[in-house]
Amino acid sequence: MRVSIIYFSGTGNTKSIAIGYGRALEKMGHDVSISSIEKVSTLEEHDVLIIGGPIYAGNMPHELIHWVRKNIPRATGNKSAIVFSTSAGLENANGVKSIGKKLARRGYAIIDLTVFEMPRNFYVEKYDPTPETIQKQQFKDAAQKIINSVGHIHNTTPRIVRDSVFIIDMLADLFSIMAKSMGKNFAIDETCLSCGTCERDCPKQNISFKDKKYHNRCILCTRCIHNCPVNAISYKGKKIESYRVHNEIYFDEELLQ
Repeated sequence: MRVSIIYFSGTGNTKSIAIGYGRALEKMGHDVSISSIEKVSTLEEHDVLIIGGPIYAGNMPHELIHWVRKNIPRATGNKSAIVFSTSAGLENANGVKSIGKKLARRGYAIIDLTVFEMPRNFYVEKYDPTPETIQKQQFKDAAQKIINSVGHIHNTTPRIVRDSVFIIDMLADLFSIMAKSMGKNFAIDETCLSCGTCERDCPKQNISFKDKKYHNRCILCTRCIHNCPVNAISYKGKKIESYRVHNEIYFDEELLQ
């Protein structure tokens, strides 16, 4: 089967899961392509679509929802889809329902909706980083969850997304508005090397590192904080510990036969 994997990832957790899906499916003999929505605006020919993103305020990011609405046409033929999300907690992680419903309306058979509990990367105020021992276990658990998910790839009975997503989509829109204002609380200090990493990496081109200025397009992905090589970016005057993905997803080969 031809499988197209599309994702948005702020700091790398979702990208890790997307790559994990790709590795598992390639080992199973499928033809796989993997793309970030930051790089593509069209889908490759596929039989199965896998799409995923992080959870921001209970839903997928506004940018991913908008990308799906704009760039995924009505399915022709028998196409199926898997939707996944990554979240620091499983409670209120409703984004898979939002994207799943939109794909179902476009004619896709939804064969799996799954949420991966991954290390926290948004702890600029009241939250704490995920301890390293728990991070390792989360990546180990993710491997098994991916295996379970790809096991649905030949399903002929689709899942029905019954819940309304109107309210959570409104909340995603509201959060995107709030994020623009909240993003003004980021600041670049005098330890900045002027390497330009934050400016290049920002998915919204929201940072001018020469002026050390944040504009009004922030989505609070916190990629800038975590990718800064010298931790020169603070939020409300507070420096936080950088999070970088350094664990990998490993599969038991026998489980993929």
